[in-house]
Amino acid sequence: MEGTMTPPQSVPTGDANLGALQGVRILDFTHVYQGPVCTQLLADFGADVIKVERPGMGDWSRQWGPFVGDVSLPYAGLNRNKRSLALNLKDERGLAIMHKLVTRSDVLVHNFRPGAMEKLGLGYDDVRKLNPRLVYATSSGWGDEGPYVERGRGGHDMMARATSGLFDGVDKFGQPAPAGISADYVAGLLLGQAILIALLARERTGEGQCVTTDLLSAGFHANTWNGTQQLNPDRIDREGHIGAAEKALRRVYRTADDYIELSPTFSPTGFQDLALALGFDDLPEDPRFSTNEALLAHREELNQIVAARFAEQTTSAWMAQLEPQGILCAEVKTFEQAAEDEQVHANNMVIDLQHPRAGTLKVQGTPIRMSVTPSHIDRAPPDLGADGRQILAELEYDPGEIDVFASDGVFDEE
Repeated sequence: MEGTMTPPQSVPTGDANLGALQGVRILDFTHVYQGPVCTQLLADFGADVIKVERPGMGDWSRQWGPFVGDVSLPYAGLNRNKRSLALNLKDERGLAIMHKLVTRSDVLVHNFRPGAMEKLGLGYDDVRKLNPRLVYATSSGWGDEGPYVERGRGGHDMMARATSGLFDGVDKFGQPAPAGISADYVAGLLLGQAILIALLARERTGEGQCVTTDLLSAGFHANTWNGTQQLNPDRIDREGHIGAAEKALRRVYRTADDYIELSPTFSPTGFQDLALALGFDDLPEDPRFSTNEALLAHREELNQIVAARFAEQTTSAWMAQLEPQGILCAEVKTFEQAAEDEQVHANNMVIDLQHPRAGTLKVQGTPIRMSVTPSHIDRAPPDLGADGRQILAELEYDPGEIDVFASDGVFDEE
């Protein structure tokens, strides 16, 4: 059965400059981080994202500091280019409004626990009856089923990182600490990818589907590079030239004034190249380091030698010495330093966002660049319920009905 992506009514179409997802309407029930980062990226590329929120409260991140005036910076960083509808779904009229929106939308996305939307009458089985073409996307803490889900266990980013093996760092007290990327962020990106895959599949089948991911799976999958080795420890026959050097050498060394990061070279001669660049011409011939097995057996001695050499110069001096010789290395920067990096600015990753009350806010730009249908940032993060009247008018409710809905608390507006 062939299908076409029918643009929702009231969303303009036809201009590629409006974004690759122009004409796609998304009902966004997400909150805090993993869901909003997903829908913001889709909104940056033209999707009409309607942020459906609880009257009087809204997305929890609205209450999350720090603040500029009364504007939450975490909320501001994750909710641009969206519209807000504060709808009382416990009122049958509010639920009827939502049902009408479902029939005119392409995607519904949420990151509640399994079962929460079903209690509102908005589970996948409920809404697919209203709109079989709807893509229903969810991301939870632990998954769709299984022991954690069955006992109703709550799930958050740090819990998922701890459970998925991403607490493999060490803090200053020698205790396990979170390392690697946020599970919230990874799950949000995966959810966005799943939505786009489902929309593409709908072009062929004419039907929507339910797509899910979760923080635990996202965190576990984020460790695929090393995880595959750890899943097959008794199957490893030998170390490779690249892998041995990578495991033997530390990733970060202290310099005379700061730190430097050292990356694997992806070359069979990587260790030899580094030794020469550091001025250790004879080190690769030292019996302690001349084979892959010896490198790993004597890694502590090797790191003492390398660490002592790095401590002799500043980070900038080492960068100037190593980079021209093809050694992959980087200055270890704080976020504040990264925000001043010339390449970060060349990538337009720090931009000015005009907010009606907070003034000019610096926020992260869009990390995806497209040559024909670029991203646009046209809207500040919405106030709670700011777009309710406009959205209801698009659903063809008359002004009198909308006034009654407002006075009766069916929807809230600031």
